Amino acid sequence: MEQIIQQIADLWFEARGEKAAEVTKLPQSGSDRMYFRVSGEGGETAIATYNPHLKENETFMAFTESLRQEGCPVANVWKMNTNGDIYLQEDFGDVSLLNLLEQHGYNDYVYSLFQQSLSKLAHLQIKGGENIDYSLCLTAHEFGKQAILSDLLYFKYYFLDTLKFPYDKQALIDDFEALSTYLTHTENKHFMFRDFQSRNIMVKDDQVHFIDYQGGMKGALQYDVASLLWQARADLPEDWKNSLLEY
Repeated sequence: MEQIIQQIADLWFEARGEKAAEVTKLPQSGSDRMYFRVSGEGGETAIATYNPHLKENETFMAFTESLRQEGCPVANVWKMNTNGDIYLQEDFGDVSLLNLLEQHGYNDYVYSLFQQSLSKLAHLQIKGGENIDYSLCLTAHEFGKQAILSDLLYFKYYFLDTLKFPYDKQALIDDFEALSTYLTHTENKHFMFRDFQSRNIMVKDDQVHFIDYQGGMKGALQYDVASLLWQARADLPEDWKNSLLEY
């Protein structure tokens, strides 16, 4: 850990021309990525990411550059080290849309942030997607039948099997097969964020910013909208879901 922190401090000096006053580790997510907040002597801050998966870093950098060229609300990446496993990016703070929802509840301000998120999502999917190099996708290049089946199997493994809920396994697999076949008829021609949920939408100065889109691929517009509005933890009221879907 000390070696990583020192490498971050060195990268900060290369990027900003001053010593790092402080490097603080942030809570880790479910991945191998580790996040740090770096503070400069002049008060400027950045987020440093350490990720040993170099292919994932390469994809993130390429997607970020493509999306920023179209004015999408993603972070400016300042610098990456020569090893390709540490990079510095713009700091959007610690407040996510989920945090504000939990703090304020279902009020007009939070609703307006969901609207803003959907508006900027549409821009990212359609205009941002025009620049994306889909050969760099981490898994499948397109959200086809196999990717859909993989998503559906999460329900089997992490809900039904975990709770030991009795079910007809063959009937379930048959339904999954039929649903995935049906969904493949949807047009997959835009950038699909893949993990578009309120936890991955940061809010700074009443503006939303998107993080964690490196798992994206070519897909249908509806998927990300459903991910946001039907996120279990957000538990949006039915009238919010319907009106935001219409929006």
